[in-house]
Amino acid sequence: MRVSAMQTFLSVLVLLALVAMGVLFIVRVNAQTVGRPTPHRYAHMKESFQQRLHKHAHGAGTEMRTTGPPPSREPGDDR
Repeated sequence: MRVSAMQTFLSVLVLLALVAMGVLFIVRVNAQTVGRPTPHRYAHMKESFQQRLHKHAHGAGTEMRTTGPPPSREPGDDR
């Protein structure tokens, strides 16, 4: 089974078109971020920490201690 020269040419042409479309897509996405300030290095961690605190505060109810040392363990207290 032989592949004709025309079929090879069309395959190469399609592949080049796909590569060109990918390059244009990347250029367009990069152009959208031009002029925006760069986010802080650990900004994502701060947001997740705030979400955990918010979730914990709502789920804790009245049992949440806000001051003082943690409760001491009693002898025989098997946790």
